[in-house]
Amino acid sequence: MPHNILLVSHSDFPANSAVHVHHYANELVKLGCDCVVAVPYNQDSVKEMPNCLYSVVDYNHMEQLPSKFENGFPPQIVHCWTPREHVRKFCCQLSVQYDIALIIHLEDNEECVTSRFLGISLDNFDTHAERLLPHNLSHPRKYKDFLNTADGVTIIIEKLKDFIEPNISYLNLFPGVDSLEFYPRLPDLDLLKKLEISEKSTIICYTGNVHLANQEEVRELYLAIGTRNRAGKKTVLIRTGIDNNLDFLGENDLWVKEYVREMGWVKRAEIPSILSIADILVQPGGPDEFNDYRFPSKIPEFLAMGKPVILPRTNIANHLTHLVNSFILSDVNCYSLVETIDFLMDNPEIRSKIIQGGLEYAKNHLDWGKNSEKLLEFYDSVISVSCSGDEKHKLNQRFKLLIDDYQQANTVKLNLLNENLNNKNQYIQNQEYQISELLSSKQLLESEINAMRSSKFWKLRELWFGIKEKLL
Repeated sequence: MPHNILLVSHSDFPANSAVHVHHYANELVKLGCDCVVAVPYNQDSVKEMPNCLYSVVDYNHMEQLPSKFENGFPPQIVHCWTPREHVRKFCCQLSVQYDIALIIHLEDNEECVTSRFLGISLDNFDTHAERLLPHNLSHPRKYKDFLNTADGVTIIIEKLKDFIEPNISYLNLFPGVDSLEFYPRLPDLDLLKKLEISEKSTIICYTGNVHLANQEEVRELYLAIGTRNRAGKKTVLIRTGIDNNLDFLGENDLWVKEYVREMGWVKRAEIPSILSIADILVQPGGPDEFNDYRFPSKIPEFLAMGKPVILPRTNIANHLTHLVNSFILSDVNCYSLVETIDFLMDNPEIRSKIIQGGLEYAKNHLDWGKNSEKLLEFYDSVISVSCSGDEKHKLNQRFKLLIDDYQQANTVKLNLLNENLNNKNQYIQNQEYQISELLSSKQLLESEINAMRSSKFWKLRELWFGIKEKLL
C-alpha cells in the first residue's frame, strides 16, 4: 500500500476542487496513508477547512516535501487535480526531483474552459493567445502531452474518457458529500427574517459563481423567477457566489433582481443554513461541451439536504432517475423551470418521493469514505506496475516538457528584450527628430531676429526706449 501521497490542488481553500482534495486527503489518512496537500499559494487558507488530518505546502516550497511526511521521505504517489498550466509545471518539476507515480484528475472539458475564457476557437490558438493564457487554465497542446505521461487518470464523470489515451488506466471517481454538514434540517427562520422573505413565498436556491462558461444558463434561472412572479406566484431566488464582473442579465432584464437575494461569497459553513430554507434546488443548463464533462459540486450537497433537485439531462443526471431521486429535464431553461416549479409545488407526494430517493442516492454513491477506498485500490494498482520502458518513456516526456517550458520562457524573454530594444531605438529616433526640428526652429527664429534688428523699425524702437528712459 502506498504510504506517502501528495495531492496537488489547482486552487487554494475553500474552492470546490480544493474541498474535494481536502476530503480525499482526510479519508486516505484514515485508511493508513500519510497525505500532504500542495496548493499554489496561501497554504494558510486550509484554516477554512475543519478537522484537517494532513499537512499543507505551497508549490514554491517543494524542497520541504520530505519533511512534511512522517517518515521524512518524498511522495510515492502524486495525484494532481487537473492538468492546468501551473499544476503541470509543478508536477513536471517534481518528476525531476523525485521518483513518483503520477496520477492526473480530470474534472472539466479543459479545452472548452480555455476556449470560452479566451473567447476564441482553439483552432485559432496562436502566440498572441498563448500570451493571454492565465497560469490556472490548460494549454491546448501541453495539457495533452502532460496527460499522456500519466501513470493513471481519475475522472469525475465517465464522459471525460474522451480525453484519455486507451493505454492509460483510469478510475471513475465520484465526489462525496459531508453528511455532518449537509443533512435534512428545519428551515433557518432567522435567515428568512434577515433576507426579508415571506414564508408564503416559494424559495429556490442556487449556490454557485457566474462565469463565462455558465452565464447564459444562470440568466435563464433568473428569468424563470421573474416570470413566475409576473404570473402572480411569489417566488424568491437565493443565490450565493460571485459574478466575476459579468453583466449576464443585460439592461432589459435587471427587473428580475427584485426577486433575487444575492448574498455574494459566503463562508462554506453558512451554505447548509441557506439551503435549509429552500423549497427546491436547481442546477440550470443543458447538455453541451461544457456540462457533459463535469459534475457540479453543489449536486451532492443538494441531494443530501433532503430537497427536490431539478437537473438537466447531462453529467450526473445520467446516473439518476427522473421522478425517483430528481426531476430531470432535457434543458433547464426559463420556460421548463416555470412549469416544473409549478408541478413540484402542486404535488407534495411526488416531491417527497424525490427527496427520499435523493437522500438514498447520496448515501450509497456520494460517500467520501467509500470512494476513497476505491481510490486507494487504484493507487495500489498503479504502483504495482514495474518500471517498464513505457514508464521510463513517460518520465522522459515530462523532462522534455520542462525543457520546452524553459526554452519557451527564454524565447519569450529574448523577444521581450528585442521588443524593448526596438522600442528604445524608436524612442531615441523620435527624440533625435524632435531635437533636429527644434534646432531648425531656433535657427529660423535667430535669422528673423537678426533681420528685425537691422530694420529701420528696430532702430526707431531703440531710439524711443532711450528717450523714454531719460524722460523718466
